[in-house]
Amino acid sequence: MDTNYGINDIETLSFKDGVRKRIAMYLGSADMQGVYNAIQEIISNSIDEFYMGYGKEISISLDGNIVIVKDYARGVPFGKKEDGSNVLVDIYSKPHTGGKFNDKVYNSVAGLNGIGAKATCLSSKDFEVTSYRDGKRATAIFKKGELVSYEEERSDRKQTGTTVKFTPDEEVYNLEPIKIDFDVLCNTCKNLSYLTKGLSFKLEDCKNSKNIIYCAKNGLLDLISDKAENPIHEHPFYYQLKDGQNEVEIALQWTKGKENIFVFTNGLENIEGGTSLTGLKTAITRNLNKEFRRNFTGEMARTGLVAAIACKTPNPSFANQTKTKINNPELRQLADRAFSEYFKIYVKKYAQDAEAIKEFLSKEEKAEEAADRARNAVINAQAKIANSRNKKTVMPEKLKDAEFLGEDAILLIAEGNSAMAGLASGRDTEKYGILAIRGKIRNLLSCPLEEGLENEEVQSILTALGCGILDKYDSKKLRYGKVAIAVDADDDGCHIACLIMSLFKALIPQFIEENRLCWLKAPLFKVKKGKNNYYFYDEDELNNSGIKGEQSRFKGLGELTAEDTKNSMFDKDNQRIEILIPDDNSFYRLEELMGPSVQPRKDFVFSGAIDFSKIVD
Repeated sequence: MDTNYGINDIETLSFKDGVRKRIAMYLGSADMQGVYNAIQEIISNSIDEFYMGYGKEISISLDGNIVIVKDYARGVPFGKKEDGSNVLVDIYSKPHTGGKFNDKVYNSVAGLNGIGAKATCLSSKDFEVTSYRDGKRATAIFKKGELVSYEEERSDRKQTGTTVKFTPDEEVYNLEPIKIDFDVLCNTCKNLSYLTKGLSFKLEDCKNSKNIIYCAKNGLLDLISDKAENPIHEHPFYYQLKDGQNEVEIALQWTKGKENIFVFTNGLENIEGGTSLTGLKTAITRNLNKEFRRNFTGEMARTGLVAAIACKTPNPSFANQTKTKINNPELRQLADRAFSEYFKIYVKKYAQDAEAIKEFLSKEEKAEEAADRARNAVINAQAKIANSRNKKTVMPEKLKDAEFLGEDAILLIAEGNSAMAGLASGRDTEKYGILAIRGKIRNLLSCPLEEGLENEEVQSILTALGCGILDKYDSKKLRYGKVAIAVDADDDGCHIACLIMSLFKALIPQFIEENRLCWLKAPLFKVKKGKNNYYFYDEDELNNSGIKGEQSRFKGLGELTAEDTKNSMFDKDNQRIEILIPDDNSFYRLEELMGPSVQPRKDFVFSGAIDFSKIVD
């Protein structure tokens, strides 16, 4: 038992001290998010007035870290009650004091406990509230949560309303420096405007002389219009439903983008969703599957969906003081009903739009199934590669390994047995390995990934390298530091080279980026002059050489003798091994020539790649 812990260690904090020392309990956190929550609490009070039919404009000014929120509603009540309490002071500093505890004054508003405004006041370095009503003005000023002055007087101002001016206190919000971002306030007010048709938010950045006004004429439809890019269907969903004192408003649009759903209750955004969101999601999945005769998962049914749901309820039950999640069970059923009722109307009224949604989701489902197959194929390929590193017996039969594997070893990829035999006769067996491919490699830039990985030639190359593919690539596991394409110097050889490059681009792009992919050129011509042999790799080289003698042309690697192979392709003075340097232009051209789209290849051919004047019948 700890004798140092006794009754004198038990403390009771005042409401003010509790707020200032434990601000996270009231406004979520002691960082900038808590500051923004405080600002929104004050704005929400003005919105609540609008919901009750008072005030069509809210002004928000930012001067450094000084925030001023002004509305033109009824004005906060002020004066002294019979018990001597100061109403205006108590509203902003005394717990469980406010006008929102009965639905005669406020109904379906965000703040029913009145804690948010109090927490803002008590956590501010300076806080000043001024209320205009009944031809009078009252002002209360607080410093660090302590009331320093209060005054009432008659006012010539005919308009009623409330102005709150405050500066968040660094002693309270102490997890990071306080720096209020005007753009964040703008984004908050823009979202709030979608929920308050006819309410104008006028924002001013005093230091930078910026002024912005938000007023959504169409409510949630304006939100959907702003957020939904590349819509799938022309007409968005929009529906309102009221059941007793509870109301729901929904707007939805399927797009080619990402799922994005906004949830609001009594004017506050619930970033964690809640019961209303659950009801909406359930209704979407059930109704789409029934109408389209599909079996979409919930996630698939909401592919690309941009939606908003806004509820009003007289007795909101939030998961926490920051109101990030709504818990009212009746809102789940209401949201479900709203979508279900309107979906029946929508599919009849906008049959083409409904069909477009069905077609889009069906294609996305097929694409996801293909992606699943590709993922499984990649996993299987990774397992085979990992297994091959430990068991040499599973190496391809067509592979002749170098004697010393590792960073300095080079794997030659050749086409067919004759090419392999020719290279084998001239290579340095310590440094060069050879892999013969007997048939065409699948084009990995155009065929489905799972089909490409099933190709025997693709599997042989991956196994011979042993480095893994895609995000599992590890250069430290490479059996060969470089790969050299060794094909015939003709059109067919170039096509095979493109297929090999496509394989690396699709499965091991890092290998190319590390300058490991090369082209080992084979000579096209040999000129024998006396006892010397000279090798040339294209006609220009031959014609410009000036060397005369007995000339021969090689149709392919299979025609090179062992001596020719050794003296041309593996002699340090004659060898032409070129690193394929990666850049955006070359990758783009490879995608054009080998990718799934046919049109770029047509354009390439008819742009002059082939001289058709030389083609004869």
